[in-house]
Amino acid sequence: MRVLVLCALLFSSLTVPARAEEPFAVKIRHEAPLAAAGAALWLLTEGLKPRLAPTDCRLCGRNGLDSAVQDGLLLQNVHPARRLSDALLFGLVPGFAFASVAGIGLADNKWRSAGENAVVLSEVVVATALLTQLTKYTVGRERPFLRTQRDNGLTVTHGPDDNLSFFSGHTSLTFALAVGAGSIASFRDSKHAPWIWGVGMPLATLTGYLRIAADRHYFTDVLTGALVGSAIGVLVPWLHRHYASDTGPRVSASPPGMLTMTWLL
Repeated sequence: MRVLVLCALLFSSLTVPARAEEPFAVKIRHEAPLAAAGAALWLLTEGLKPRLAPTDCRLCGRNGLDSAVQDGLLLQNVHPARRLSDALLFGLVPGFAFASVAGIGLADNKWRSAGENAVVLSEVVVATALLTQLTKYTVGRERPFLRTQRDNGLTVTHGPDDNLSFFSGHTSLTFALAVGAGSIASFRDSKHAPWIWGVGMPLATLTGYLRIAADRHYFTDVLTGALVGSAIGVLVPWLHRHYASDTGPRVSASPPGMLTMTWLL
């Protein structure tokens, strides 16, 4: 039986290109329905949010780091920042990411590769969304805008999102999309990988900033979301790597700054 052993996952300043003849191992007929089922499960948890979300905060305070960052980045008028962060998550970032991974295959007249890339990126998004939702419901952290309303003597508005601050879903999903698209491009040894990384990562970072500026999340919410989304964005495409040879060491391409070595036995 072929056993995949992860021998090392090391950070490096170099990116090692993958060989073009080593495509993804993607079973679209099996994986696409699973991704769709995961998306349906996430939608179900969204629909049941009034019942599933904690009504009282379990994590109610804020630390000194969150306070300092929030005081420095919070905008006087939070509404434009909220709207722009929504536009990034629900429009610009996924549109760019999916168009990019599809274009990698279409540019080489490989229609199947375009479909495989889209399925893998969909799995990245679904896995990130489900993990984010589970964490939000479990941790129950109070949103920063509620504290702001109380501190300013304003009428506190309540809703099912009140205690779903940790961690930031906008940030985790935009980073998952950006890193996922970049990872797919790098693993495919695409010449377009640098600009996919160069466009996607600033957009994801901007989304995280806007969530703090809009008083929707604390800095640690955004930082955790960025780390989780990035990790899943690398891991899911990496798990789809397929090698022509059954045995021997291989060094695969990775996002800038990461070197991954595996051994197939």
